[in-house]
Amino acid sequence: MTASEIIEGLEKDPLERLKWLVLKSFGVLPESKMARELSDEDFIFCAANMVIDARGAIGEKLGEGGFNAAFDENRFFELGEA
Repeated sequence: MTASEIIEGLEKDPLERLKWLVLKSFGVLPESKMARELSDEDFIFCAANMVIDARGAIGEKLGEGGFNAAFDENRFFELGEA
């Protein structure tokens, strides 16, 4: 199997990509004992929680109302006029 065939196969397999993203986040190799012991449901559960965490982090950065609470509009215009 060529590298192109492997890449093409992985691009068509969303669950394998999801597994890779979860493992990569935790610094675990796919062939490790830990990775082999996880079920598909375990990977989906981890990935879902990672999405929830990421949404929370984005929400904290944007503040209430979906905008950047640290953004100073007056300062922005002052700098633009300089």
